[in-house]
Amino acid sequence: MKTDKYRRLLSCCPSLLDAADKTANDKNGALQNNIPAQVTAYVTAPVLFCYVCYILDSVKKNNINRIFFLSRDGYILKQIADIIIERKKLKIQTSYLYVSRYSLRNALYYKCETAEDFENAGLFTGYTLKSAKNFLKRAGLNNCQRAEVYKEIGFFDDENKDLSDSKYSAFCEKIKNDPALLCEIKNNSENNYRNIMKYFEQSGLFEKGKIAVVDSGWMGTVQKTLTALVNGRTDDNIIGYYFGLYRREDDNYKAFLFDVTDAYKYVPTFCNNLFECFCSAPHGMTTGYRECDGKIIPVLSGANAEMVKMAEIQTKTAVRFTEYACENENYIPICKMRDISARLLKALMYKPDKQEAEILGAFPFSDDVTEAKIQRLAGNCKGSISNILLPVRIIRKKKGKSIYPDKYIYWLYGSIVLTGCKPAWVYRLSVREWERLRLLRERRKLCR
Repeated sequence: MKTDKYRRLLSCCPSLLDAADKTANDKNGALQNNIPAQVTAYVTAPVLFCYVCYILDSVKKNNINRIFFLSRDGYILKQIADIIIERKKLKIQTSYLYVSRYSLRNALYYKCETAEDFENAGLFTGYTLKSAKNFLKRAGLNNCQRAEVYKEIGFFDDENKDLSDSKYSAFCEKIKNDPALLCEIKNNSENNYRNIMKYFEQSGLFEKGKIAVVDSGWMGTVQKTLTALVNGRTDDNIIGYYFGLYRREDDNYKAFLFDVTDAYKYVPTFCNNLFECFCSAPHGMTTGYRECDGKIIPVLSGANAEMVKMAEIQTKTAVRFTEYACENENYIPICKMRDISARLLKALMYKPDKQEAEILGAFPFSDDVTEAKIQRLAGNCKGSISNILLPVRIIRKKKGKSIYPDKYIYWLYGSIVLTGCKPAWVYRLSVREWERLRLLRERRKLCR
């Protein structure tokens, strides 16, 4: 790995460099010769530390003394925050809230009355896996219920088969135009709604005073769904904190590194999927809630063993880094923290060496709300990697074809290295320019 490069970047913040060196060379923690731990010590931990410092600085200015870290991305962030709060004797209380897009939406469906309500709740939102089965699983329907739906709407295709965009849209339209089916989805969510509201009350979400929620990013959809669920039960607006946003920052949505107005400067060399892996937790996704001994507890899916292993290494290393960083009282301005974070992430995410691409590319990842399909972040895409070359992408886009490799699309810069593309800079530049142009279009659209 490029240790010397990261040390040079960190040298402008001597306290962070000192903490990174001490963490990386900590013999008691057995972090030496462990590449994931070394990457965490010199890149991930300093970046997450800076992000958490920004959050704590902001909540103090906004007179917020209660922070809810949302699972699972908030797991490592809470560990870091708790150490800083204790060392600096801050009067801020933190909690870990077990939620997921899946658990929140399956509760929110109970508050829906019309097809438009269900659409706003995310039922018809586009996903990577566009099969009939995955759509109805997101709606919370079991095998028997799905069979009844297929019979009702006249769907006789393979439920596991990924549908084309046009067929998927047609399938969604049939659901939208069936009031009885939407009512069934609503009624099916009643128990989910009642349990999650009890869980929120039990967790202190309805106590008086401003509250903050913390996540990794990127659109604030979890905060939006959470706000819709608790509407009328909280006195103040919920303020969300994100590493980055693909929407405009405002009073209720706060971003550390970028929002849609300046995303084109940072995101073309950034990988939000890899960043989410940096915020992994050693437990599965929240799928619902149930009562146990008079309390509501979250129901979790099985955790991926490789992800658990990586999450534990990262958390242990980040905790050690934070402890060392808190020993130094030197104040680092938030603007400087943003700058060093952006530089570190660009060095790692945009130009990984082969060792980094192999280690980080092995992260198991899914961007679907049900996590029905998990694959590596990056890998060898020989045969289809040319899809990302800028001229090829433009032509394929016009023809309605995929502009991505057949697999390992989640961290393209890592896949470029692992595929052995020559010259690599041409492939990197193609991805970077495509993203930059896309984000400039989004900026014009959202900032009119």
